[in-house]
Amino acid sequence: MRIAVCVKQVPDTEAQLRIAADGRWIDEEEVRFVVNESDDYAIEEALAVTEKAGGEVVVFCLGPE
Repeated sequence: MRIAVCVKQVPDTEAQLRIAADGRWIDEEEVRFVVNESDDYAIEEALAVTEKAGGEVVVFCLGPE
């Protein structure tokens, strides 16, 4: 069995967010990005299932590096 988990990077909840100069997004220069908390749970659950039933977990993310 192969379980695919799609994850999303989000700014760390403790990060100080500032709007970028162009006003379209945040200034990412000093922001640390982490895996979304809900996605962390999905990864843990997928790993638990594969430990019991065998198989592998494939984690992927779309978007910029």
